[in-house]
Amino acid sequence: MTQSDATNRSPGINGIEEQDSFMTTRRGFIQRAASTPLLKTLSPLAVLTAAPEAEAGQLGAAKDKSKIPSETADIVIVGSGGAGLSAALAARDKTNGRIVILEKMTVPGGNTRFSCGFFNAVDPERQERQGIRDSIDGHIADTIRSGRGLADPRLVKVLCERALDTLHWLENLGVCYDQNCTQIYGGLFPRSHMPLLPEGVDSYVDILLKRAAERKIEIWTDKNVKALLTNEDEDTLPEREGNRAVVQREDASGALRQASKKVTGVLFRDENGNYKRLYARGGVILAAGGYAANAQLCQLHDPRLFELATTNVAGSTGEMMLAAQKVGAYLTGCDYIECIPLHVHYARFAIMVEWAIFVDQKGERFVREDDRRDTVRDKVLALPDRYGYVIVDNEGFLSCPPSFQRQLKMGLKRQEVFSAETLEELAQLLRVPVNNLCQTVRRYNRFVSTGRDTDFNRAPQSLKYPLASPPYWACLAKMSRHHTMGGVSIDEHARVLDWDACIIDGLYAAGEVTSGIHGANRLGGNAICDAHVFGRIAGEEVARRLSANE
Repeated sequence: MTQSDATNRSPGINGIEEQDSFMTTRRGFIQRAASTPLLKTLSPLAVLTAAPEAEAGQLGAAKDKSKIPSETADIVIVGSGGAGLSAALAARDKTNGRIVILEKMTVPGGNTRFSCGFFNAVDPERQERQGIRDSIDGHIADTIRSGRGLADPRLVKVLCERALDTLHWLENLGVCYDQNCTQIYGGLFPRSHMPLLPEGVDSYVDILLKRAAERKIEIWTDKNVKALLTNEDEDTLPEREGNRAVVQREDASGALRQASKKVTGVLFRDENGNYKRLYARGGVILAAGGYAANAQLCQLHDPRLFELATTNVAGSTGEMMLAAQKVGAYLTGCDYIECIPLHVHYARFAIMVEWAIFVDQKGERFVREDDRRDTVRDKVLALPDRYGYVIVDNEGFLSCPPSFQRQLKMGLKRQEVFSAETLEELAQLLRVPVNNLCQTVRRYNRFVSTGRDTDFNRAPQSLKYPLASPPYWACLAKMSRHHTMGGVSIDEHARVLDWDACIIDGLYAAGEVTSGIHGANRLGGNAICDAHVFGRIAGEEVARRLSANE
């Protein structure tokens, strides 16, 4: 049995206590972020109102626009995760103008910094080498099926058709991917590409941040955007309601019409609490992520989720979605909130679904492991104590990226990950019936050898590896809020749409702040693809618009 005592922590960057740098673990980053003055000012219900009550006096005093400092950029991007960085880098390919990214947190990278980074794309070169036959039509069908038929087919088509080209674009920027594709948790098919990180790099987003710096893209951290500025009232402050423009949806040619309202920039509050305006000549791109870190907002849509942890950074609270709504953006899909069996950080085994099984506290399988994420969520939340375990053998452990392996070994010390030389010993560590667990694994291994799962009908392509190589590993399968499918409506060009499905001039969006791409449930591996594909589209579109206006 290998179960270590609690580790002695050492001071990390800026005195934060972690076993590694604050970039190494999501937990360390969340703890660090929560201690900052910026996040302490956020009421838990902040996203349900236009602004925290404590700010009302400051906002009232800021009515005179001459008292609010302002400057101008060519392109303004809100959020520095995968979508925001892709938007900036794609725009830089087409313009030499000033690009500014505003980031609420003290460290750039958003949730992408802690993402596993698996990127779905139909990739004939890699997949055919593995004997995998795939197609763009198959990717589209899996995305729509996973989303229960509620994804926008036009957006899904763009996502799947541009996925491989975008992956190659990221490779040209310096992101390396494994030469084999895999099927990850909730992915339904082996088309996920895993990023390979060089020594000393904790996240592939750091590679993109380096490229942004090289290309003179400005990233301003500790900048909390409070409102979108418009041509109707450039001093629109968070407590004021925007008027929805009522126009016809299409012109005579059938093309989408533009609403009369035009977004001209953003109002933000800096690290010192001062309000400032930043105008955008070309347009504003929202790439601020979702609201999975906002327990109260998630609870309104699904009461089961309030007490769950979240895998998201503390800044994922949904303000920009609400700010867009104030200028007329139409929100859809907010009821659909994805959870994954990651106990904040350490249940990485669940991602590697080809190698894993799920068992309950009786030591028995209770779900088809390669099923849709919403199905697995509901099965786990239906267990008596709302958690089970994910089990892999040592080959499964070694299949994890090196960064996962480091994190999992840290989990051993915190007794959130367990390892044992025999299944009997592992059962004792997990406090599940020994005979049940041993029988469950033996039965599963027979399914692997025959290629047929008669208990849960797991698909043959994920029924590949027996659990036969000690030591055996396990961790909690305890649901955490992970991804929100709802947000602002966009078209195929990443332009934000209003309540009449008309384009809001000057406003674009990409990534988790948008809706329509995933439907009611997200296909595993599609979020990173979505962020980069539509981030890239948004950047290209704004750069094109900027050039047309010059």
